[in-house]
Amino acid sequence: MSSSKDFFRERRAQAVFKHGILSRYPTVFAAKTGVAGGRVVFLDGYAGRGEYEDGSPGSPLLLAGTAARVAGFRTVTGVYVERNMEDFRNLQQVMAVHGRGTDHLFSGDLRDHLPRILHIAQGAPLFAFLDPFGTALDRAQLVGDLLGRTGRAPVEVLLHISVSTVARLGGLLRRRRRQGVELSPADVRSIGHVDRFMGDRWWQEHFEPVRSVGDEERATAVALRVAEVFMQGVCAETGCRAVSMPVRRHPDHLPKYVLVLFTRHGDGLWHFADTLGAAGREWEGAWQREVASRQLLKAEERYADAGEGLFDLDTLFEPERFDPEEHEKRHSTQWQAVIMANIRCLLDTVGPFVLTDHIAAVYGDVLGAASARHVKQAVNALYEAGEVTNSGVGRYFYRVAIRSGT
Repeated sequence: MSSSKDFFRERRAQAVFKHGILSRYPTVFAAKTGVAGGRVVFLDGYAGRGEYEDGSPGSPLLLAGTAARVAGFRTVTGVYVERNMEDFRNLQQVMAVHGRGTDHLFSGDLRDHLPRILHIAQGAPLFAFLDPFGTALDRAQLVGDLLGRTGRAPVEVLLHISVSTVARLGGLLRRRRRQGVELSPADVRSIGHVDRFMGDRWWQEHFEPVRSVGDEERATAVALRVAEVFMQGVCAETGCRAVSMPVRRHPDHLPKYVLVLFTRHGDGLWHFADTLGAAGREWEGAWQREVASRQLLKAEERYADAGEGLFDLDTLFEPERFDPEEHEKRHSTQWQAVIMANIRCLLDTVGPFVLTDHIAAVYGDVLGAASARHVKQAVNALYEAGEVTNSGVGRYFYRVAIRSGT
């Protein structure tokens, strides 16, 4: 695993996706769950340095930005935890400039500070962002203490599950069993973290079909299944509902991690899926810029001896300016068609249904690209064609059951 210093040098495309969510969804959470002038708590359990070396905001600054935006109707208490002392000192400096007087900063492990944090959040809606996966809460704390928090105030958790870590460790475990390969102390510790996070060693048995430590594609597929089983189990234990999103560095790459939102309210799923679409369009621009940057770097190395001025490499490899709105216009019809087909399939298989009960199936392959307006357009088009009775009109049309037209 790379060091935090390496991670915080620049944002990669997969971080852009995650931060696209954090710059939007907490605003929705604060607006939907709080009361006028009331208190809302944002918890960043693994806050890091606060910002990247290039000056772009990390998760603490994104949450602080939301706190500033909702200050007219909510009072946000920010809670930021970081275990690495060097990163924590940098976080203190950053939040001293950009934070709020109501913030709390904790140095150390979230496991140890959770009881005090829950006391701080008592009686207030709580949105928790838990990243990175490697040192995340034990399952008992996630299920019992956080998602099982007593009282009427809502709690939602946005959880990062590192698919690449689970895939790598699962492959190593199978290799050790079959070939007697000795694991490094670091790998043993990482496996212990995953055991505690998953709640037991059940996840290890899923990797029996993986042939070798180098079988990356199959190992990733198994890791995605492990994440799905984990998500279903947590929902069964807590009564929460969830929607998950695999995130890649590039469309042709294997997923690096999965983001899962746990919530008890259908509106949370609806707005989170909408946020995924906006974040996904920012990710499109980010990975395209990364590709162009790599092409430029290779060209500079290739033509280093060609003499200055022979090639204007910056012009040759300058990426076409990515416009999220134009990207959406080009793909909107396609996304709508996919969603319409998904709704027809759901009507055939489950009968009448509410959109928020089948968010992942409604979006299907366009989750993380399309947004709520594309679902609305799809429902309206089906209504105009006489295929459904829900017109797609109204602020809360997504709470009304979709039924086949007469």
